[in-house]
Amino acid sequence: MPWILFRHFLAELTKVLLLTTVIIVVVVAFGAVIKPLTGNLLGPGGILKYIFLAMVPMLQYALPFSAGFAATIVTHRFASDNEVQAMSVSGISYFVILLPQAFLGIVLTIFMFFLVQTAIPRFLGLMSDVITNDAAQVFVSTIRSGESFRAGNFMIFADRIAMDDSVTDPSMQRIRMEGVAAIEIDAAGKLGTEFVARSGSADLYTEQSDLIVKVAFRDATILRPGESTVAFMSLVEPMPTLIDVGWERSPKYLPWSELLGVVGDPSKGSMVVIERMRLEKAIAPALAIEQLGAELAKSGSALLIGSESNRVYEIHDAILGGNGLIPLPPAKRFTVIEFDGQNALREASTVSAGLTGTANSDGATATSLLDLVLTEPRTRALHGEADRVVRWPPRIVGLSPDIKLEKNSSTLSVKELMEAARRIAAQTTPPLNAYASVAKELIASIENKKSETFYEALSHVWMRFAQPMSVLFMLVLGGILAIWRRHSLPLTIFLLAFVPAIANVLLIASGQSILRSSKVGFGLTVMWLGNAVLLALILSIGRRMARR
Repeated sequence: MPWILFRHFLAELTKVLLLTTVIIVVVVAFGAVIKPLTGNLLGPGGILKYIFLAMVPMLQYALPFSAGFAATIVTHRFASDNEVQAMSVSGISYFVILLPQAFLGIVLTIFMFFLVQTAIPRFLGLMSDVITNDAAQVFVSTIRSGESFRAGNFMIFADRIAMDDSVTDPSMQRIRMEGVAAIEIDAAGKLGTEFVARSGSADLYTEQSDLIVKVAFRDATILRPGESTVAFMSLVEPMPTLIDVGWERSPKYLPWSELLGVVGDPSKGSMVVIERMRLEKAIAPALAIEQLGAELAKSGSALLIGSESNRVYEIHDAILGGNGLIPLPPAKRFTVIEFDGQNALREASTVSAGLTGTANSDGATATSLLDLVLTEPRTRALHGEADRVVRWPPRIVGLSPDIKLEKNSSTLSVKELMEAARRIAAQTTPPLNAYASVAKELIASIENKKSETFYEALSHVWMRFAQPMSVLFMLVLGGILAIWRRHSLPLTIFLLAFVPAIANVLLIASGQSILRSSKVGFGLTVMWLGNAVLLALILSIGRRMARR
């Protein structure tokens, strides 16, 4: 007999649960599309796809309430028809009567646990991709409607606009414009620069979940109201700008294995990786100068390799000092000899030389290239006519020390890079002290990002345990309340379960926020308080119901 009741009860619960979940998920998914729509980031083609993808992440919020509703409606029907009372009189305990709710709750808890650990992070990423892929169509449709399109810090208008279908790069979309007017807004939200151009283009690049826009204006008139200046240029290419697509670089988008990896090593977090790249670029020239100084300290001589001209520059009787190099005491001057292969071409004698760091062509990765600027060199030819005075270039660019770069910033771990940065930050003598302040600033930034990433990841680890548990508690609580208050309206009973369920959602979110602020004990207490209250209500009401 209990097995027949169990199957019947479970079937009814499952049917109501599925119907309620579909309704709630669809409604909540429509709410999720409001933010990208108001930010002008989705076009007509992307709205339905975005809503469809949003249904999976919304399950984590819909399941607890649909479970509570299903348990309340189904159990109340059994209780109001005195079927529960008949089961109890026939010797079936309330524990057995509530087994279908508990069984379905356990199944849904396991399902939701795997959902929040694997599927939801994946679907959140796909939702972000919809925004980045649909942005070009939104750009075109917005301009065609006569409105301005906000691309980062630019507001762009155009008389005519169209997609450029000749671009074959899948990571880039190009938009052509004619009769362009653009306004650049500064960080404070004030009018910066105005552009009026005969034509222009906008290249949209997707980089993971980021959308980068690079605009170019041709035959443009530039107005700077703040400086009262007007200029005309045949080609203007402002700095690329990042469009805020509303998605954080957060551990919340990581599956379980990667999330645990970030907890174990916060330097794997994307925000830390970004800061690491900044630090690499900032101290790469300093590391190259440091390596050059170490080589010069051994013998007073070193080689610099030219990356562009394929020339070699041999330095003699120099050490680090001043803005770069100074003579090795007791010498008053040092020499630089230029080689082309094995042939010595020319020689320069100078009292000092400046060393400055340079970036590679795209500026995207760290580099160890240096520029060498000699101070009033005395020069002579070493090839051809002896002692002939020759012209020495004012700046020798793209040089690197002829040393095995075991300290190259791009090959270092975060820990090793931080140690190198602290060494640079401690420098007080020139030329390395010029990099000390930025090294200190970025060291502090990386430490802050590591701490933020760790507690952010830890908060999501615990949240992914606390949230699924609420499904089990809501099913059981709804069933107990329906039996205990069988003479009340079903919606009234659901309201009694709905209030602590809402409180539980708020407590989980609040506990997660507290955990992010590094208050682990307090945060965990608040996060699990809602589930504890639901469990206490189940035990308390169950005891009263059993007595009656």
